[in-house]
Amino acid sequence: MLKMINSHFFKIASISLLIAIILSITSIFPWNKMDEAFIFFPEDEQVYFREANTSLELLSKKDSDEYVLEWAFSSETNEPAFLRSDMSLLFENGTFIGARKQSLKDQLFIEEVGTIEGEDSGRYDVITFHHAEVHYSKDKLRSKHTWSQDQLFVVDSPLTPLHSFKEPATDEEVKSKKLLNSIMDQQLTYQLDGLLEEFQINIDEYHYYTLLDLPDFVNYPLPGLTQKETFSIIGQLWEGYYRYYLLGINTFTDETYSPKGNSLPNILLHKDGTHLLLLYETKDGTRQQLFQLIK
Repeated sequence: MLKMINSHFFKIASISLLIAIILSITSIFPWNKMDEAFIFFPEDEQVYFREANTSLELLSKKDSDEYVLEWAFSSETNEPAFLRSDMSLLFENGTFIGARKQSLKDQLFIEEVGTIEGEDSGRYDVITFHHAEVHYSKDKLRSKHTWSQDQLFVVDSPLTPLHSFKEPATDEEVKSKKLLNSIMDQQLTYQLDGLLEEFQINIDEYHYYTLLDLPDFVNYPLPGLTQKETFSIIGQLWEGYYRYYLLGINTFTDETYSPKGNSLPNILLHKDGTHLLLLYETKDGTRQQLFQLIK
């Protein structure tokens, strides 16, 4: 049976966790427990992000089979927030391989720089959710969020030296991009077809997106919705996504697992504007579904 994402419930159930939030956290995210929660509150019209950036760069070759990537993100609000929390998610060829999180209290600016190892040719996509929680009083809590992202193609072939690019500059890079995109698209299409069949969903009834499309809706509304409604819906979606996808909780059994190896999430917005679905597969092929009612 579908599990309803209930924003109000999460606020009540998670509010006590705020007391335990430490002043600064920066690490590869621990999957075995929920130390913090991203909580959606109504949009703060007075707070905005002066900047929000994410970058991924090839640093060096580690050995004959491995290389090192630099993974960085930063953001700054126009005024200090009670809690600033940025979370960055990394996908390799459409598969989730890790996350980094930075949280600071009563700050304007967040910055995090780290490294991660890779091997073989691949397409890397990194997307960061930048979040600010503002407290005016115990009864007036507001929030603001935005997104940033980056993409990097790494070519590690016996025929060419290890190199990377964001936009192809040669014919060979054009071919490499086309090949890597094709491999990823085929895999995502295969997974989506299985999900649609499993849950008996008619894709023609929905607007289709992936998680990587969400930054497009910072400045443009979802179809049939206002910008304010879009902000609210995506903020509530992130609550459920964080709780189930990132913390590795089975949406049907509540059992925990490592989310590494999860497929890139599919987002389906019903064309009548009543609900959206979040669909993905775990590493072992278990299909997951979250249902969010749009009020």
